[in-house]
Amino acid sequence: MTGGIACGKSTVAEFWRQWGAAVLDADHVAHALIAPGGECVEAVAREFGDRVRAVQGGIDRRALGAIVFADTSALERLNRLLHPAVIRRMRAWADGIRRAGQVGVAVVPLLYEAGMEKAWDAVVCVAAREETMLARLAARGLSPAAARARIASQWPVREKMARADRVIDNDGDRTELEKQCRAIWNDLFEQGE
Repeated sequence: MTGGIACGKSTVAEFWRQWGAAVLDADHVAHALIAPGGECVEAVAREFGDRVRAVQGGIDRRALGAIVFADTSALERLNRLLHPAVIRRMRAWADGIRRAGQVGVAVVPLLYEAGMEKAWDAVVCVAAREETMLARLAARGLSPAAARARIASQWPVREKMARADRVIDNDGDRTELEKQCRAIWNDLFEQGE
């Protein structure tokens, strides 16, 4: 599953988790890689300096975010450091899910940006209009400028929608979202693809 920031990927994943899917979120994998003891802590600290080190060890994600979302070259450098490790872990997880015969949903916000789209049986894009995304990011405490920078750091949602096998429109209410999630669940997982 992919989509833009604040489009509702986590909500969709939670519906599918409740219905029996194993779920792994690439953002959580990336966060673990820069948490205390994480595989990428030292590489990120070397690249961005001690100002991104957290007091308790690991990387201060806020400090790092302030740097990379203000500078596209910094974001590209960070992605070059993290993406290979994230991809390895996601692939290992997917292999285990397939071997176990389970339904698995990988939430990969940067699916196309990282070149990971061919690794999956189907791609679902969760989409919302930019004004919806901005309102949701404002509710998370981001300024309009910070929210726009985060949105701009990803491929446009319309491009992700065009490449996906299925699209969930999340501009409506939770009932409508659940209905769309159930239809795709039935189509992909109950009948197989």
